[in-house]
Amino acid sequence: MKPIHSIGAVRAILVALLLLPAIAHAKHRPLAPADTLLSLDDLLTEVRANNPSLRVSRLEAEILATRSRQVSALPDPSVTVGYQPYPLLTARGAQRSQWRIEQMAPYPGKLGLQGAIADLSAEVAGFEADTFEEDLLFEAKQAYYELYRIQQQEQLILAFRDRLESFEEAAAAQYEVGAGMQQAILKAQLEKNTLARVQLELAEHRRTAAETLTRLLNRPTSDAFMAGVRIEAPPMLSHDEAALLEIARRERPEADALDAAARRADARIALARKQFMPDFGLNITYFDIGNTDVPPTATGRDAVAIGATIKVPIQRGSLRARLEETRVRRIQIETRQEALETSFRTQIADLVSRLRGEAQQLALYREALIPQAETTLQATLSAYTTGRTDFLDLLDAERMLFSLGTGYEDTFARYLKTTAALERALGVHSLADLDTP
Repeated sequence: MKPIHSIGAVRAILVALLLLPAIAHAKHRPLAPADTLLSLDDLLTEVRANNPSLRVSRLEAEILATRSRQVSALPDPSVTVGYQPYPLLTARGAQRSQWRIEQMAPYPGKLGLQGAIADLSAEVAGFEADTFEEDLLFEAKQAYYELYRIQQQEQLILAFRDRLESFEEAAAAQYEVGAGMQQAILKAQLEKNTLARVQLELAEHRRTAAETLTRLLNRPTSDAFMAGVRIEAPPMLSHDEAALLEIARRERPEADALDAAARRADARIALARKQFMPDFGLNITYFDIGNTDVPPTATGRDAVAIGATIKVPIQRGSLRARLEETRVRRIQIETRQEALETSFRTQIADLVSRLRGEAQQLALYREALIPQAETTLQATLSAYTTGRTDFLDLLDAERMLFSLGTGYEDTFARYLKTTAALERALGVHSLADLDTP
């Protein structure tokens, strides 16, 4: 049987190892300097500037903005030249050719409505580009917060792994002096291998998040997204759901796009009604008469004719069908507006509920679960040093604290992502903007 003082010495060594600073993992992966950390605002600005798909959407809006000048202009005049191979003899001489120019003019108001429809189409495209931009920014925020979650959990793993190495050394020392069991060593090694598996999963998640940001920012590689991430907790939500609904109605580009589409539909209805009215044209015809010797009493001379053209819309069935189509499309937009209003209301209510629930979970972690786990660990450590419990109980207590730490980071990441989803639902850059006049 081993001497008692040897067992006590081994336990003293274990206690010294367990009381190493909890941030011992920092020597493996120190926090990056502030000027090398990934900035969310900088990433979002880069998305706006460099994302090629977003540029395509913006260019489409610019293209449509040029259409108004095209469709609101008068049609080009037509020039007709007629040559007579068998000249017509007049009192003045032989008529050789006819020259005619004609300008058509749509019924008053048609061109203005066509221009207004084109302008509204460009406006709709602009709001659709804004909507696409908001979707891209939301996706970038989600990837950024995922990087933060991975970073925090990697640091927890490194700290736990350092302590597990200490546990394994202490368990081995105990086993050598006959004060412990080989099971403790094997349990510590198994826990280390389990952490290695979790690290591999986190590395894969980090790669996926980095590739997402690489795509959104149109960068050649994802190496830059291996840097550290620092998060400031978002502000507490102080508005009720009714106020948030009003903000969404005012800020969401989808609502603006449908408003512009509704005005465009009204203009199309007005234009369809004007299609029942005739278009007009004015023409001038010059008759070229050759100079010949004529009697003094001849009164023939070069002739000019002025005429008018009326384009009569006799296909009334087609015109009525077009008018009915524009009316149905107007009803369709009203239905989409109603659906969007319902989406605003339900989405905001759901996100607010989730945000508050996750905030409560975070408070429970901070104020109860983690402090209780730390107290349990300290009590287990104290009991272990006095021989009132075994090494496996100590390992279980440490594992519980680690599990709660990772659970907290998972919940905080969900809280951040829910905040981003609420910002997207409201159409604001940040919840902090809600309190800015």
